[in-house]
Amino acid sequence: MKKPYQKRLLLLIGVSLLVRSLVAGLTELGNDEVYYWTYALFPDWSHFDHPPMVGWVISLFTGHLTFDSAFMLRLPALVLGTLNTWLAWRLGLLTGSRKAGWYAAILYTGSLYATVLTGTFILPDAPLATFYLSSLYFMFKACGCTNSTEEKPSFFFWAGLLAGGAMLSKYTGAFLWAGTLLYLLLYNRKALASPWLWAGIGLSLVLFSPVIAWNVTHRASGLLYHAERVAFFGKKPDFLSLGRELAGSFLYNNPINVVLMVWAIRQYLIQKHNRKDNTNLALPANPARSVLSSRSVLPVSPAFFRMVLCQSVPMIAVFVFFSLFRNTLPHWSAPAFFPLLILAATAAAHRNVHKPLRLSLGFVMLVLVAGTLQIRTGMVPLVTTEDVSLDMYGWKQLGTEFRTIQKEQENLYALTGGKEGMPPRAALLATRWFPAAHLDYYVAKPAGTVVKTTGTTERTHKYEEITALRGGIAPNEPLYYIQSNRYPQTLHGAVPIDTVFIYRCKKPVLQYIIHRVPHPTCFRAE
Repeated sequence: MKKPYQKRLLLLIGVSLLVRSLVAGLTELGNDEVYYWTYALFPDWSHFDHPPMVGWVISLFTGHLTFDSAFMLRLPALVLGTLNTWLAWRLGLLTGSRKAGWYAAILYTGSLYATVLTGTFILPDAPLATFYLSSLYFMFKACGCTNSTEEKPSFFFWAGLLAGGAMLSKYTGAFLWAGTLLYLLLYNRKALASPWLWAGIGLSLVLFSPVIAWNVTHRASGLLYHAERVAFFGKKPDFLSLGRELAGSFLYNNPINVVLMVWAIRQYLIQKHNRKDNTNLALPANPARSVLSSRSVLPVSPAFFRMVLCQSVPMIAVFVFFSLFRNTLPHWSAPAFFPLLILAATAAAHRNVHKPLRLSLGFVMLVLVAGTLQIRTGMVPLVTTEDVSLDMYGWKQLGTEFRTIQKEQENLYALTGGKEGMPPRAALLATRWFPAAHLDYYVAKPAGTVVKTTGTTERTHKYEEITALRGGIAPNEPLYYIQSNRYPQTLHGAVPIDTVFIYRCKKPVLQYIIHRVPHPTCFRAE
């Protein structure tokens, strides 16, 4: 790496890490993040929702939850997100251009999915992105899809090792091999005879085998759960869901980045068409001409371009198709945009484009600052049930208020000989995995108690197993129940004890009603 690019890359990484660390330290854990804390609290070879990797990295970085503050739980995402920027640089270098590597690092940092979902918040996507980018690097080199075009089949082994890590992070890691096999079937069938290829695939399957074994012993609950989420037989087309998927993908991957991706594909196709027609491909005489209409030659080989499409289009197409029938989440297909990002960086570097890159970084910075301010201050007044920023606010306040009420109830219980109040360390009851995990981490744990759930597996997820490990719910076990005006579910048979208001900038934004459930077998939820 030449020194100018080295300094720029280190500066980009340093500033990105600082900003992401500030966001991680200034906000409370989100619904999903605090739920994955339970993966480290109750480790297993797999879990109802996802494979085990996110729990393993949390456990590694927190010393088996010895240090389990919100910032420490997010530390793996901060560290891996920093590494991922360097990996994007390395992928850009595959085209033979240091500028392309630098541009790839910038565009990667400009992606909301890359910087926020995988680089700041602790989700399964955090380790997934690292393994995905690393495996892509070796997949491209193994298939000869670089500037040198020299195949290195032995790299399939390393690609398989890292793809196995991606599959242990999320099931979508399997698309790495799907894309590579599609490329080989279409363009390089002779490589299918390579023993290194099958050794790499075999290694991925060996690494993933604990997840398969877990599903076998748990009635395939994890696989069936995700199969149900995308099942489309008998479903009518839902164009609203399709629109949300397309708009979400556009936003998560940064609109500027997506426009550059489309432009890069168009540039290559124009170049290919002009080559067929033996057209002059010289650069336009006017350097000020719009980059979106330029027909300059892209410095990428046909093999590189084909590999990019094979690694991107199938995954995107699959989830766009599913979204036509079921509600999907845009981040499910987000890793498929990584190869397109490298292609866009290469095209932008070749045309010496600057402004879109600055806009890309500005967009993600704007979202980070505005999002953090909204969470901390509620600067945009929204209806309580629609303000998603409240999912990451007020839990510490609730925990503090609950401990006061808990002490009062325990004192009353002791004074009345158990006729009134609540026994020491009575558990909290929940009927869904959220807000069960939030209550567990921010309320029950500081109060020296636990959360137990009741309801179907589809609603409680891993908490069904956690409740069993915590001894289940006894027929006459007194429990606390906390009802929120954000999730206003009523439990018949629950007796109100006290009301807690959560304040943001001295204004009440949430109301919690603390209940006593004297006989948990007698209530029903609405």
